[in-house]
Amino acid sequence: MTRIHRYLSFCTAAIASLAILGGSCAIAQAEVFHLASGGTLEGTLLNPDQSPRVTYEVQTEKGKLVLGRSSVRDVVAFSAQLKQYETFLPRMPDTVEGQFQMARWCEQNNLPEKRDYHLNEILKREPDNVEARKALGYEKFQGKWIIRDEWNRQQGYVRYGGGWRYPQDIKMSEQESAIEEKQIEWRKQVRIWRTWLKRGGDRAQEAAAEFRKINDPYAGVAIIDLLKDEKNSAVKQLLVEALTNIKTPESTTTLTEIAANDPDESIRDQATIGLENRDNRQAVNYLISKLTSSDNETVNRAAIVLGRLKSPASVRPLIDALVTTHKETIQSGGQPGRTTAGFGTGGGGMSFGTPKAQVIERDIQNPGVRRALLEVMDEGVDFQYNEDAWKVWYANKKIPLNVDLRRDD
Repeated sequence: MTRIHRYLSFCTAAIASLAILGGSCAIAQAEVFHLASGGTLEGTLLNPDQSPRVTYEVQTEKGKLVLGRSSVRDVVAFSAQLKQYETFLPRMPDTVEGQFQMARWCEQNNLPEKRDYHLNEILKREPDNVEARKALGYEKFQGKWIIRDEWNRQQGYVRYGGGWRYPQDIKMSEQESAIEEKQIEWRKQVRIWRTWLKRGGDRAQEAAAEFRKINDPYAGVAIIDLLKDEKNSAVKQLLVEALTNIKTPESTTTLTEIAANDPDESIRDQATIGLENRDNRQAVNYLISKLTSSDNETVNRAAIVLGRLKSPASVRPLIDALVTTHKETIQSGGQPGRTTAGFGTGGGGMSFGTPKAQVIERDIQNPGVRRALLEVMDEGVDFQYNEDAWKVWYANKKIPLNVDLRRDD
C-alpha cells in the first residue's frame, strides 16, 4: 500500500471532523480581491454582471464593501474546495506522509496546483522519492530525473498532433498538407474537364479554354496524371500545351520525356516549346544522357530538342554524337531463316541448317545531331560529320558554359 493510500482514511476522518466542528463544508462561492495597494480581501462579488466595470460590491464576513475599479488589481475565484483546503491544511502533519495525504486530497478535489505543491514539498525532503517523482510526471533519463514535456521543450520541440516535433517540421508538414489538398482539388477539376472534352460540343470548347488558362503550379501533378493514360492525340496535345504554362520541376521532367520520346512529332514539338520558355538546365542534362543511347532514333530526337534549347553545355556532347556506333544482328550466308545446302569435298551429300546470327558494329551518321549542332553554334561553319574538325574548332572558340547562345529576335 502506498503512502497516499495509507493516509487516505486519515484524510477522510479529518474532513469528517471538520464538518462536525465547523458545519457544512459546502461554502458559497467566493473571490479573493487583490488590491492595488498590495493587500487582499476575501468575499463574494455581488455585482458580477456589471459592464463596464465601475465598482466592486463585495459581501464579506463583516459586511458589505464597495471598491472602486482602480483600487482592485485582480479578482480570483475562491472555490468551496479551496476554502476546505485552507481549513484542512493546518491539521495535516508537516511530514512526507502528511504531504502525500494532502496531495491525494487535492487531486480528488480538483486542486491540481495545490497537489503539485505538496508533491514538490516531498521532493525537498526526499529528492529521489520515486512515487512523488512519477506523480509529477518525472522519469529517469540518463541517470537524471526529468519531466519529459519540459525536456522536450528545452530541446526545441513543441507539442503537435499528440506528439512532439520541431517547429520547422510542423511548418513543413502543414505546407505539404496544404499542397496535397490543392492537388486533390485540381485532380477532381481536370477530370471533370476531361469528361467535357469527351462529350464534345460547347462543353468541350469550354474545357479546352480552361485547360489553356491553367498556370497554378499545384495543377501540374493533376495534368501529368492525365497525360500518363491519355490515348487521344488531340487531347494529349492540349494537355501538353497546358503543362507548358506550369513551371515546376515535375512539369519540366514530363515535358522533357515527351519531347524526347513521344512518337507523335507534333506533340514532341509542343513539349519542346514548353522547354524553351523556362529554366531548362534539368532538361538539357536529361537530353545529353540520351545522346549515348543504343537506339539511333532516340539519339537524333534528343539532339533535335537540344538544338532548339541552344545550351552551350550540349555542344561537346553533340560533337561526340555526330557519328555513333550501333550493334546490328545479321544472318551470315543468306537470308534469315533460309535453308542452305552444300556438298562436302568428301562427297558425303547435302548439309542443311539455319545460318548462325552475327552481331556487328556499324558507325552511323546522325543528321539530327548535325542539325542541332549548327543551331546551337549558329556560326556559319559546318564540318559535317568530321568530329575531329569540330573538336579543334570548338577548342579554339573556348565558349563559356554559362553563355546563352540564343539570339533575341
